[in-house]
Amino acid sequence: MANCTAIIVGAGRGHRFGGPLPKQYRDLAGEPVLRHALRAFASHPAVTQVIGVIHPDDRDLFEAAAAGLDIAGHTPGGAERQDSARNGLEFAAGLAGGAPDLVLIHDAARPFVSHCLISG
Repeated sequence: MANCTAIIVGAGRGHRFGGPLPKQYRDLAGEPVLRHALRAFASHPAVTQVIGVIHPDDRDLFEAAAAGLDIAGHTPGGAERQDSARNGLEFAAGLAGGAPDLVLIHDAARPFVSHCLISG
């Protein structure tokens, strides 16, 4: 079976969205938006590891959102989304087992990803 890593990019600040928290940490059905996305990938049978890419100031928020889920770790985001994705790829390559065979990159603020879509 291929080593499949999901990188959930959530380092943005959501300034256009407004409010006290970035949108990935806002409540949706009793949980942070980010948790819905993390859970979808962490519970998928083909995904071997899930990585969060986060803003350095959001470590506590991320850890609370990811509590109890099988997450390989998190790494800081970059100045732009593509920089954050690269940071996630570099982090994934440094995990035990080396670089993954397959990488899925998903936005943390998109909670409605299904197992069917992930299997794609």
